[in-house]
Amino acid sequence: MKAAVVKGKRRLEVEEVPTPEVLPGTLLLKTKYCAICGSDLEYLDGSLAVIPNCEIHAGAIIGHEWVAEIAAVGEGVKGWSVGDRVGVGMAQTTCGECYFCRHGLYHLCVGGSSRASVFEVLGYETIGGGFGEYFLRPPNAVQKVPDGLSSEEAVFAEPLCTGLGAVEAAGLKPGDSAVIIGAGKIGLGALLCAKAAGVAPIIVIDILKNRLDTALEMGAAVVLNAKEVDVVSEVVKLTDAGPDAVLICVRHAGVVNQAVDIVRRGGNLVTAGIMATQEVDPRNWVVKQIKITAILGGSITASMSLIAHKLVNVKPLISEIIPLEDIQRGLDSVYSGENIGVLVKP
Repeated sequence: MKAAVVKGKRRLEVEEVPTPEVLPGTLLLKTKYCAICGSDLEYLDGSLAVIPNCEIHAGAIIGHEWVAEIAAVGEGVKGWSVGDRVGVGMAQTTCGECYFCRHGLYHLCVGGSSRASVFEVLGYETIGGGFGEYFLRPPNAVQKVPDGLSSEEAVFAEPLCTGLGAVEAAGLKPGDSAVIIGAGKIGLGALLCAKAAGVAPIIVIDILKNRLDTALEMGAAVVLNAKEVDVVSEVVKLTDAGPDAVLICVRHAGVVNQAVDIVRRGGNLVTAGIMATQEVDPRNWVVKQIKITAILGGSITASMSLIAHKLVNVKPLISEIIPLEDIQRGLDSVYSGENIGVLVKP
């Protein structure tokens, strides 16, 4: 089969690798679409290497925001049939054995033996595996894609759950105000979920015009370019005392202190995803009596339901659909900010 294989820092190459055979207790999946995630960029540039199970080696196959079709059902697996469409289940990598897997909690899985056994059999490492034509998953790592929902939309259930988790962690209610820092795929997903929850106004901050334009298209009340205006003073003008919550949806360093300056006294600050190391001043947290929460994601099942029931429209997130052979160009376009949501079709 063809797969995009890690060759080095920020570099993938498409080549022929052994097609996996279904193992007992697993599903063999045929990729329909796999989106390029910001975490893929971090895997490839090495910034996630400090996290257990997140170091990527040359020869690995990544890609964890996928929709696939079941190509074969392993011995002992019940409830699934060849031809079923599935999306990402409760975790990006799932052993099914550790505390977090057994309790259905979204996490970066670091336990269990299933990943090691798959590596042994296949001879190559898979962190997601969606950038290949076929890959293996245990049945507890998938969920059914509802009939009537396109695969192009369903592929966003996994990234949307991070925005959903941020909105939930912030405790946002109808009529509350929010600022979202970052108008990439996660920030725009948070915008959609906040709107669905009745949050208003929603102010989005970024430094790229194309992303801010998309945020307006998707329902932001106001967008601010941090390169052009003093976003702290502008937000205070728009919200009087500051917003009820600030959702940080960027990887770049330096935004935590800015977010603390923006949020109202007693408000909520949520970091969605993994930020770069930065200096902070906790004294300001105490003075403003803010609550700070860090999340990886929310319920992927719930985000799939939001898409399927048309409570959110993820279609504007699709900026390009590319063949597997163009994956390096797609990666580069996400690195540069040219594209937001790139779907790879093996």
